[in-house]
Amino acid sequence: MAVAAEKRNQLEELLIWKMSDELKLNTSEEKKFSEIVRDINKRKAQFNLDLQASVDKMNKATTAKSKDEELTRYRRSLQSYGRMSEEEFDKLKPLLGPERMVQYLQIKQDLTNRIKTMLANPEVLPGKTAKPLPSPKLIEEK
Repeated sequence: MAVAAEKRNQLEELLIWKMSDELKLNTSEEKKFSEIVRDINKRKAQFNLDLQASVDKMNKATTAKSKDEELTRYRRSLQSYGRMSEEEFDKLKPLLGPERMVQYLQIKQDLTNRIKTMLANPEVLPGKTAKPLPSPKLIEEK
């Protein structure tokens, strides 16, 4: 669990650095940008944990009433998680302005797609093409 959190933090820092560089943020913009992104990501991670815990509670619930109550809590967490993207948009747009906000969204979408591709097909890394395996050699015994 701690290793996953460390990896997530490293990825987050890399994302912030890459975005700051690509968007050509000045020092004060970069500071505000990184605060917003870290806060949003921290809260998204917490909502994600809440959703996982809620599913676990649903599975352990023994009555229909307790399952229904947990479904209601799950739905509230899901709505809160969904609002995080809107909040991210609403906080970053005034900081970045329209041009850089569009650029931010394009970069973010590209990175998200790359990560999904890597997770779906880990044997093929970006920038590298899979080399075909050589034909097997036949060895004849005499």
